[in-house]
Amino acid sequence: MSIPRAIQAYLLALLMAGMLVSGPAFGQATGARGDYFTYRFLPGDILLTLSQRFTQNQENWKTIRQINGIADQYKIPVGFELKIPFSLIDEVPASATISHLRGQAFLNGSPIAQTGGQVNEGSVITTGANSNVTLTLPDNSKVLVPVNSTVTAKRLQRFSGTGYIDAIFTIDRGEVQSHVNPGGEGVGRFEIRTPVSVTGVRGTILRAGTRQDQSQGAYSTIIKGQADFSPADGVSLTRLGSNQGAVTDGAGTPSGTHALLAPPVLHPMDAQSQNRQLRFDPVPGAVAYELVLAEDSEGYDVLWSQRITGTTATLPAVRNGTVYVLVRSVDQQMLAGSHAMLQIEQTMNTINDGQGSPVGVGNGSYLLQSAF
Repeated sequence: MSIPRAIQAYLLALLMAGMLVSGPAFGQATGARGDYFTYRFLPGDILLTLSQRFTQNQENWKTIRQINGIADQYKIPVGFELKIPFSLIDEVPASATISHLRGQAFLNGSPIAQTGGQVNEGSVITTGANSNVTLTLPDNSKVLVPVNSTVTAKRLQRFSGTGYIDAIFTIDRGEVQSHVNPGGEGVGRFEIRTPVSVTGVRGTILRAGTRQDQSQGAYSTIIKGQADFSPADGVSLTRLGSNQGAVTDGAGTPSGTHALLAPPVLHPMDAQSQNRQLRFDPVPGAVAYELVLAEDSEGYDVLWSQRITGTTATLPAVRNGTVYVLVRSVDQQMLAGSHAMLQIEQTMNTINDGQGSPVGVGNGSYLLQSAF
């Protein structure tokens, strides 16, 4: 029995609607543009319920309709990107958890003694030459403050109706690395600002920071996802996609979009060998390589890091158990791309003092040496 074409079309529309509803959350909350939260319309959405959901006030639908130039609220196409002013969105304070700590770092000028502490809006994190801090936000976004950085959580709020995060981090010195919205539920607002640039994240693995050369500019690199990169004044906008980067001079003027280099091919390492030599193939165009030893395969819980110009390195002994070796290629703009990764096992012994007690190095850790 054949199905009439009208019914076929109706069933296909239902199927497509189901695909849209069950698809990735980038079809819903899409981040921010300036002072507006953006939301992409899904089948079944109406302004009245969206107004209640995001602003906790159904009557705000009239203002939202006017801002978006919507003539008929019942004829809004699927995929339409709706703008909602942050001034209307009902928010409550949020906090981030210090989930990883290495070396001596500071929170609001005081030493961070251990993980588990809370970072609230307005808090300042400072790291030195041998320290780093990782924050975990309520939506499980990761924010790494690496060595020699000073970063302020300028804004840290949560949408009361949805749980989306509204976060702005400012970098006075150094950089930030982040994995935003790892679960794919959508992005409220996540911005990284330097004195001369703004990076607005729309579901992204990225790093952004200040340049330490004479230019006094800034940079952003996007490993996965999208971001809007602009000068601090917001006059121009550069859309960055996966494996792209951008840099500015000291006035915030961008120099265009740069394709990031591929990671090098790593040679296997014998996990139980006394020879801790890492070797990898050179990458055309690379002027340096960034080496990271981390507790996790994404490189947010950093144990050690270094930049080298060659393609071999002797890795230090950093912990007992599994260690992830990450290597990134660095181009002439000093932008680092995605990483290649090896998983190795390290066996360590504590170093004892004259009385036979382990030598502590702070943060509950002890001085270790390789067992072989």
